[in-house]
Amino acid sequence: MEFVNKIENMVGGWLKSVPHLPTAGQKWLGVNVWWIVLIGVILSGIGLLMSLGAIFTAMTFIGATTTYYGALVAESYTGMWFVSAIVSLIFSAVSVLILALAINPLKNLQKKGWSLLFLSWLVNAVAIVVNIVLSFSVLTLIMGIIFGGIVLAISAYFIFEIRGQFQGSTKKAKAATAATK
Repeated sequence: MEFVNKIENMVGGWLKSVPHLPTAGQKWLGVNVWWIVLIGVILSGIGLLMSLGAIFTAMTFIGATTTYYGALVAESYTGMWFVSAIVSLIFSAVSVLILALAINPLKNLQKKGWSLLFLSWLVNAVAIVVNIVLSFSVLTLIMGIIFGGIVLAISAYFIFEIRGQFQGSTKKAKAATAATK
């Protein structure tokens, strides 16, 4: 956990000099982040099921090489594609699980909720790097660095904008929630 705290402080240091949201926007986001995460968990869960279905469908095409079209489809799915898809699925499942565990603590404005949100961000950062490495493509490398970096920067910005609201105990968090209503 000390390693995660070091990364948290490092990323927080990077974001100190960027313009911040207005205080009212930070409070609104901090109080409502739990249901935003809930919607993300539900949609990500649906996406995971669809990805799992796509992997199984691709596996059936590989077995269907008796026809001309089956052979064409089977050639497009390599072993590395399956490895990449499975690794991506595992990272997504871990991230969704962490976010699901963060919903109640985020609702109560507990530090644990914010820490789980940050941990999910870290898992996604590692997933981007691993997927770039597994792709073995220069185009995917460039696009992964550009778009992965943009997504990580934007999500880190919003996560750290609400960080200060999750430092206290549950009693302080409930008092803050009651004051904003």
